[in-house]
Amino acid sequence: MSRQGYWSLHEYHRLSVSSFVEEFCGWQPLIELVELAGSPREQAFISALFLTGSRVSECLLLRKNMFEVRRRERVIVCRGVPLFKRYRKIEETRDEEGRRRWITRRVEAKRKPFPISLREPLVPYLLGWLERLPVEDSLLFESPYKPGSALTRFWAYRLIRDLDSRLNPELRQRLGLDKPFVADGRLISDRLHLWLHWFRSQRASQLVAEYGFEVIDLVDFFSWESYDTALTYSRRGWKGLASKMRRK
Repeated sequence: MSRQGYWSLHEYHRLSVSSFVEEFCGWQPLIELVELAGSPREQAFISALFLTGSRVSECLLLRKNMFEVRRRERVIVCRGVPLFKRYRKIEETRDEEGRRRWITRRVEAKRKPFPISLREPLVPYLLGWLERLPVEDSLLFESPYKPGSALTRFWAYRLIRDLDSRLNPELRQRLGLDKPFVADGRLISDRLHLWLHWFRSQRASQLVAEYGFEVIDLVDFFSWESYDTALTYSRRGWKGLASKMRRK
């Protein structure tokens, strides 16, 4: 089915991480989710999506030489990871009502270097896939149909929806996807489905829950421009808040 044909048959509703992600789900549910994927490439994609905290379009453009394994420090240092949604103001204009507007141009940007701990349980899936790639600048997720080009967002979307369809109720509950999906005051579904940006929010929440990242640390890790973005994506949840109470 073509991409246009798919969307003509499926209603789209945007899922908000601020509304539907309460806290880090935990490593074991994530491992079980990765294991549901049907191939090492798919397992590596899910792992990279979480570990780097990238947007899907950024993740699809990852290359092998962006990952430097430093076993002495027990980290992978990620360099040159693509960073989208960066714009430069080009020209100031006025609209019909006299309000100031800017003409902007999208610019290519890269995230600042950031680490991934080698101790994290999803790292073996990513490293195993990196070892399969013979060329240092190889795309991690190259299209088998168009050599030199990355797989598409549509491929990633279909993968995530396929995984969602195979979640059993118990795993769905542990992933925090057993709540109703309400949009614009309307019940869309009795339960949430897995979505691509969920992994980005889960990563931010995990960094807060397990490493004690503060807002400034999240801004550095993701190369965000605004503290507000960090507050949107990171969630301690009631369990995290309760654990801080027990320390007193």
